[in-house]
This record gives sequence, structure tokens and C-alpha cells, in this order.
Amino acid sequence: MKVFLPNKLLECLPRPSALPKERLRWNTNEEIASYLISFDRHEEWLSCSLKTRPVNGSVILYNRKKVKYRKDGYCWKKRKDGKTTREDHMKLKVQGMECLYGCYVHSSIVPTFHRRCYWLLQNPDIVLVHYLNVPSLEDCGKVSRPLLCAVAERRDSLRWTREELLSQLKPMFHSIKWSCSNGNANGTSEFSIEQLVQHIMDSQQTKPQPRTHACLCSTAL
Repeated sequence: MKVFLPNKLLECLPRPSALPKERLRWNTNEEIASYLISFDRHEEWLSCSLKTRPVNGSVILYNRKKVKYRKDGYCWKKRKDGKTTREDHMKLKVQGMECLYGCYVHSSIVPTFHRRCYWLLQNPDIVLVHYLNVPSLEDCGKVSRPLLCAVAERRDSLRWTREELLSQLKPMFHSIKWSCSNGNANGTSEFSIEQLVQHIMDSQQTKPQPRTHACLCSTAL
């Protein structure tokens, strides 16, 4: 599969020798384009099988004709009709040239977890997929309390079981150190996934007309 881009752009972009399996920051447009123009020299970069709930930071390269990469096991925020996933679309520039397309979705449980998919406008079949949790951080580099407030403020009618929440949240918080404020002299204490799950379970108790999440996760995207 050949990549068609202006020679000026191809010449200024580096050709990376490796595709990172994990990156805990968003790639720059130049980095994204570099990976997408180099895949033809590195067939081993392409993932031939679908990854289920990739952990935070995962960077994966798919051929959309061979892998239905959107069916990743995560539950993403839906449109108002509740049937289709809400996607934010945009075209991105590299060296002033519009050559990338981006498609972003957001977790229906934790608003700071996202999936971003990128492809070249001239070669939409090869897709770079990046999963990242980007909560606000305290000075110590740990996740701050607003994450819990954001989760608690959700007012949809979705009800989760403890097992479902654990399966969704554990990979979302991979490689993240987090804390919450308390009234102790130290100011903060370590916080766990189990405590966040309990927090969400407690917040569900007042939600009317609960429904399971199965109908949302199984919907074809």
C-alpha cells in the first residue's frame, strides 16, 4: 500500500524505526504523520487482531479493512439519541498542510478517558489508535479530586455492576498514580480503583429507572 503525500512533506518528516506500544501523552501531528507514512516499511507494526480494552497509553496501528477497531470493549459517550457513539471529527495540519484526519470519542464513565484515531487523508485504511486518560493533576503529579466530582455529576440512567465497572476502569487508570484530598494533616491519601467503583455505585442509588449497559456496549459502531 503506497503513501501519497507531497514530496516536500515526505522529505521533512522523520522515519521512525519503532512504533511505541504505550505513550502517556498525546502524539504531535508530526509524530502521527511519521508513523502513518512509515508503516509500509514495518509490517510488524500492524495489529491483525482487535485489542479488547487496551490500557491507558496504548498506541495501536490497524488496517480498518481487516480489523473492526471501534469494537474495543469500552463504553463510549453516546449522542443524544442514545444509539450511536458521539464522535468529534477534525482535519489536522502538518507543516501547514492539511493531511491528517482525527476522530475522537470519550468515555461514558470517566470524562477524562479518550480514544483518538488518526489516518492520512490520502490513505484512510491505515488507522493509528491512541487511548489516554488525561485527568487534572496536582503538583505531586497525582490525579486530583475533581475526577470524582466529574463522575458523580453524571445524570444518565445507566446503571453499572461492580464487575463491569472494574473491567472498564482498571485499564483506564493503568500507569496513573492518584490521590484525593482529605482532612488529615498530610492533606492527601492514596485512592484506589475499588474506592472509585464504590463511589460510582453509591452515586447510582439515586438515579431513576436504571438500565444495564449491555445494550450500549454491544451496539455496532
